[in-house]
Amino acid sequence: MIGLLPALLIAGALVIAPAGPKGRVAAHTPKAPRDGPSAADPERCASDIELFAACVSAGLPATAAAAAVAETYADGRSPWHTVASLAALGVEPQRAWSELRHLPGGDELAGLVTLSATSGTSLAAGCGRIAAQLRAGAGDRAKAKAERAGVLIAIPLTAFFLPAFFVLGLAPAVISLGQTLAN
Repeated sequence: MIGLLPALLIAGALVIAPAGPKGRVAAHTPKAPRDGPSAADPERCASDIELFAACVSAGLPATAAAAAVAETYADGRSPWHTVASLAALGVEPQRAWSELRHLPGGDELAGLVTLSATSGTSLAAGCGRIAAQLRAGAGDRAKAKAERAGVLIAIPLTAFFLPAFFVLGLAPAVISLGQTLAN
């Protein structure tokens, strides 16, 4: 009887489990970007904003600083390219910098550059604040992801190993003790 129960548990686990690891791995593996992180990656956006702030602090105008950031993208299709092109054509700063609004921190940067163009305020300090916020948010998301992984790792323990311990370890001992006390 004791040998039959583990066999039934193993057979049940094999029926419930997916066929092989290939399907489990391929279904959840994200595709890697071809040339590094995308433009919408918060870490990449923070780096772009810091580079923009460094260029502005070095004395470049905002248009040239945007062009310098645009050169860091290999594909030539980043929003920074659009901003640099529109600003070089003489488009209003509000319209040109609105191309960054869909990026993390881009809305704040667009507002900061537009305000700077009309009032002459400094860009570097504001850019540093935006980049710090983006990096803090990325750190919080990474920490939450790691905490979720810890919970997901504990699920098999509670779902399979703990019941198996009771069935295979404690139940025979209790049955044996009960039979000994009954005799």
